[in-house]
Amino acid sequence: MNIFKFIGSILFKKQKKVQTVSSEMQTAIETWLNLYAYGTDNIEKTGSLHLPSSVASEVSRLVLAESKIEVSNENLNEHMQLFWNRFCSQAELALALGSQVFKPYVSGDKIAVDLVRADRYVPTVFDSTGKVVSAVFMERKTENDRYYTRLESHTFDESTHTYTVENKAYCSFSEEYLGGECSLADVDGWEQLKDIQTIANVQQPLFAVFKVPTANHIDIDSPLGSSVYADAYELFSQAERQWERLMWEFKGTELAIDASEALFPRKGEKLAKKLPRTFRRLFRMHDIDPQAKLTDMLQVFSPAIRDSNIFNGFNRILQRIEFSCGLAYGTISDPQVVEKTAEEIRSSKQRSYVQTSRIQQSLQNALEQLLYAMKVYAALYELPYDQNAELTCSWGDSVLEDTEKTFQQQLQLAQAGYYKPECLLSWYFGCSEEEAKEMIPDKPVYREPFGGDG
Repeated sequence: MNIFKFIGSILFKKQKKVQTVSSEMQTAIETWLNLYAYGTDNIEKTGSLHLPSSVASEVSRLVLAESKIEVSNENLNEHMQLFWNRFCSQAELALALGSQVFKPYVSGDKIAVDLVRADRYVPTVFDSTGKVVSAVFMERKTENDRYYTRLESHTFDESTHTYTVENKAYCSFSEEYLGGECSLADVDGWEQLKDIQTIANVQQPLFAVFKVPTANHIDIDSPLGSSVYADAYELFSQAERQWERLMWEFKGTELAIDASEALFPRKGEKLAKKLPRTFRRLFRMHDIDPQAKLTDMLQVFSPAIRDSNIFNGFNRILQRIEFSCGLAYGTISDPQVVEKTAEEIRSSKQRSYVQTSRIQQSLQNALEQLLYAMKVYAALYELPYDQNAELTCSWGDSVLEDTEKTFQQQLQLAQAGYYKPECLLSWYFGCSEEEAKEMIPDKPVYREPFGGDG
């Protein structure tokens, strides 16, 4: 089902200022999703390497490895942590598709958050900065061989500071069609939803869009995010083909013995199957002149294998993928075959650090907008909250810094008396020096170097 087509042509066909997603972006989002889910098909169908999902997974790991978020209000923090745990498990999909929407709603006495994929919403209005201020979201259910589709439009009016949420339900007998409009009460789970709800005194949209903060080469006029592997599409195909060559090299150069059929016992007109199972793969029977010399009737097939050259070519393609996706060399390529200078390696780590930091900042901006939306819904439904609650995000710096190596260096300085122990503990545990002092035992425990007992 094409959500872009239905929303653009049916629900909002009478609105004049609605902006929709271009056909190029629609195709790109679909392509990115298929790459993430299925990878790239190779020639011999030996199974995809799933490089796109590997790239998205690595970027997600770098962004979230040491992340920690906290809201100063206990109730809001509880809601935020539940959302954060779900997002961390799906972050790589958001990075793969270029964006994801955080859409809060109230369920009982809880504020839940929908994680909306890029192919499940359509931005309809952008402000002058490219920020999405209005959008339509889709939900689909199947009951009794009928397809029910709910289109939920969110419209923010900056001039009146009002926010309108409108729900429309449709029913069809085919997955390919939206069908006719029906009542929300006809569908289980939708009967409590309001057809239209207007919220006053709203300063910004009540949903947050997290997007990958890279240039959009698919549609330069689109403010939508672009996949972290958008520039590596052709490289993925090249890597798959090179991998297939490597697998064929192993298969084609497999040791074998070409033998004459005359050397094998016969039973009637057929060869007797007396070879052990372990040898059937080794011997290849051919129609060789039975009068030939024995040395001609048995020939060993064992050509030289060229795996090193082919693998090096494969690894260089992986390095090009790393470069295109903003990853450091050795992230998905073989780190033992990184033939780069120290300056090139440092630059690649810096490139990864910059990309990771930019994504973290974009994510933090989305989280702050999500917190604002939570506050609005908490006030609207009279849930306990603090209007002055603030969000704190901690991301860590292990992308650029080897934490374990740094710890060992600081530990040596502390043991030599050049570094205060409380400073080391403060850095390691992320606490104040006063708290670190309380961790230090009254009587220092001396340990001999290299693990000896003191």
